[in-house]
Amino acid sequence: MTIKQLKAKERNLESGSRQQILDVALKLFAHKGYAAATVREIVDTVGITAPSLYYYFGNKEGLYMELMQTHCARIDQALESHMHTSSSARERLKDLVDKIFLHVANDRDFFRLMFTVYYGPSQGAPYCDFLSYHAKFHAAIKKIIEEGIASGEFKPGNSGYMTWVIRGVVQLAMEEQIKGDRKIIERQTLQKILDLILDLFQQPNGKSKE
Repeated sequence: MTIKQLKAKERNLESGSRQQILDVALKLFAHKGYAAATVREIVDTVGITAPSLYYYFGNKEGLYMELMQTHCARIDQALESHMHTSSSARERLKDLVDKIFLHVANDRDFFRLMFTVYYGPSQGAPYCDFLSYHAKFHAAIKKIIEEGIASGEFKPGNSGYMTWVIRGVVQLAMEEQIKGDRKIIERQTLQKILDLILDLFQQPNGKSKE
């Protein structure tokens, strides 16, 4: 094996160890709480020593912030993905909600942790501006609704109230996903609920505003 191949192997091992620490820490933080999940428990579960964790992340707080930055960046990507299409307002709203829903469904531990810290005591966790992500999602929905009203696709109305109707349904669906202790709102069900709401927003007979 060449020196270049050996170095590549070392980088892969290092990357794998780092990601394994992140995965284990997220699960422990989400299910036990930030305060209760200790560095010793994290490294014992991964099968490494504490200095390895400190090498990658500095300390427990650094590990937590790395998790927050990585997963929050994915939320930003999902929010931005609907902005550069020429689809109808209805299609963009459904697509935006679907992307966020899938993100929650595929990343339950992060959102469980996010909701726990946001709604409850921080348990000493470093500050992360979760409120801004709620605000971004709300603003994205409201913008699409306002564009739909302006184009004549949706009936004239209070875009703020219309936004809260959609946010309320989506919030419930998100919370049902991370609880996992009863029958949940599935992806297709949420889309059907959105169709019922958007039918009420739609201009009669699909008329467009002149």
